[in-house]
Amino acid sequence: MKKATKVNMRDLAKLAGVSVMTVSLALRNSTKVGDGTRKRIKDLAAKMGYRINPLVSAQMASIRAKRLIKYEATIGLVMNTPAQGLGIGTQKVIEGVVAACSESGFSCDIFDLSDRDFTPQRLNRILKSRCIHGLIQAPMQKDLSQIGIDTSKIVFVSCNPGTLPQTFNCVCPDYYGDMDMLLHKLHRHGFRKLGLMLSRKMDRLTNHLWASRFLAFQQTENLEKIPPLMPKDVLSFSKKRFLDWLHSFQPDVLIVSNQELFEKGFFDRAGLLIPKDIEVVKVNINDIKKGFSGINIMSEEVGRSALKLLAQLMYHNEFGKRDKPISVLVPGLWVDGETCPALISERLS
Repeated sequence: MKKATKVNMRDLAKLAGVSVMTVSLALRNSTKVGDGTRKRIKDLAAKMGYRINPLVSAQMASIRAKRLIKYEATIGLVMNTPAQGLGIGTQKVIEGVVAACSESGFSCDIFDLSDRDFTPQRLNRILKSRCIHGLIQAPMQKDLSQIGIDTSKIVFVSCNPGTLPQTFNCVCPDYYGDMDMLLHKLHRHGFRKLGLMLSRKMDRLTNHLWASRFLAFQQTENLEKIPPLMPKDVLSFSKKRFLDWLHSFQPDVLIVSNQELFEKGFFDRAGLLIPKDIEVVKVNINDIKKGFSGINIMSEEVGRSALKLLAQLMYHNEFGKRDKPISVLVPGLWVDGETCPALISERLS
């Protein structure tokens, strides 16, 4: 049998009757190459079995990394500050994006949709006038297509988990995996009556991933079925409803997400001392200085990863909604804290 030979970029250029640079640009979806030529080169590459050599790509990336950082492009970051101010998780996502931009040579323009004078139409004009072709959406209740942002000529990465079916590229904490990590840790320690306190607003924001893993875990591990306590929002947590739920099901540990419950003294008003009366773990820690036990969801790393993904997609000119959107999940880390000392003793034993 005749030994197969590898096809390189020079071979493709010769067969296509173009330069090596034209082949390189076409394979990266560059608009500097006409649509017809780009398609012809990509079809030829597929027919000839051409594949980018990952070792060469890695070497070139290493060489570029050693050069001085130069200006690459301006990207936009869209946020929507609620009346009570940004949550610490969203703040850290934004800090991560800005830090990654500074390290990578990107300039970052931040747009806050909570400004009454800042309409989607105005943002569309600004993006066009400033030649901004890449947008990152900080965590918010809606994605940009729902509030009138034209994403057809924009490379777009959302930091929301979104809804199914997914239509945009997304970078977010691994909510499902983080809850799984937390539940298994509690179960290994011997906790069997697990109570979840989660507002419906937060449940929607996480695309029901925490609640679904919690309910599935009760089923697969044959645990007592304790329904989650899920009021409308954090302001709707009622002391009476909470105490009725607590006395009815008697969980031996509470899983919470809303830090405001502690800041507003909810448990104190209910007559509970934590962890003396009941131990608590938090599934979305963003400030380890608060002393919570639970999962650090690495919000700053989410922001950094969003910029990395955006830069990659901009390099390939992948505008608008995607038929096969990318989803990047950033895993959290367990944090030992004061609210569940039993798990610290597990680690030390």
